[in-house]
Amino acid sequence: MKPSIAIVGLGGLFPGAPDLAGYWSLIAAGRSAAADVPPDRWRLHPETAYRAGEPLADRVYSRRACLLGPFEPDLAGLGLAPELLARLDPMAHVALHAARAALAGARLKAIDPERVGVLIGNIALPTDLSSALTRELLLPLLEAARCGAPPRFEAGGTELWNRHVAHLPAAVLARAFGLGGGALALDAACASSLFALKLAADELLAGRADAMLTGGLSRPDCLYTQMGFSQLRALSPSGRCAPLDAGADGLVVGEGGGFFVLKRLEDALRDGDVIHAVIAGAGLSNDSGRNLLAPDADGQLAAMRAAYAAAGWQPEEVDLIECHATGTPVGDRVEIE
Repeated sequence: MKPSIAIVGLGGLFPGAPDLAGYWSLIAAGRSAAADVPPDRWRLHPETAYRAGEPLADRVYSRRACLLGPFEPDLAGLGLAPELLARLDPMAHVALHAARAALAGARLKAIDPERVGVLIGNIALPTDLSSALTRELLLPLLEAARCGAPPRFEAGGTELWNRHVAHLPAAVLARAFGLGGGALALDAACASSLFALKLAADELLAGRADAMLTGGLSRPDCLYTQMGFSQLRALSPSGRCAPLDAGADGLVVGEGGGFFVLKRLEDALRDGDVIHAVIAGAGLSNDSGRNLLAPDADGQLAAMRAAYAAAGWQPEEVDLIECHATGTPVGDRVEIE
């Protein structure tokens, strides 16, 4: 049997969908989770931050986003002090909530926890509490400089662990669930989740692990991302993401977490796991040779050809292709090409 990877656990938390059943219902019904940003999610009130038209400094030209609603993460019985868990950034709570669901569906009792690794995609962006730390540390310095006074440092109320915006969720997941097979969070921009999935599969195929918790996470400071994509003119002014559509006018900022538990296929069959899907091949490439902010058709072709070769498939055998589908004119055009 050709070496393959089985997906034996699934967990997710997405806008408008507190679990995977709700997420599928959202997709099947063709509903959008985009809505006006609640007043308490941005440091600026949405009315203050909003300016229609051309991008302006410190302003956004859309108030629409796909944001998570309130949820209560199950933090009981984890390998970290409850007091610390409560002080962690919402990004960590999203990761714990979704990863716990994925792990609960996998048969791992017979596997040494030291042989279970964590490898997730997490774009390194400011989070709610890393931004709070910045305000606590830098604003007093700026005020002191303005007044000509010596700087003073006082301990703030924000947990210092939250300064680790890139690696924090991977470390928290490994410690919380007692997984000793290594913990890594990587940032490959929009490819982060699939990059992590491929590298996690490689760990299994190389025999360095017997199970992997992998997937992707996004829970940044959403005013930062809204303003960033406004400055790049990639944000949809209409607040409607319509990828591969002639009427597409940009992307809509979102957040959430989706996690998988992976095993080698033969091990999953041996252990009696529920096998949700099989990964037959994966391919990676670097397509930023022409423009760091735009995809490249040659790079995408290289990645797809590598995946087809690994799987031993031909393109005409594929029934479904899911695209990056940003809804931006440049990204959509490259993918269609």
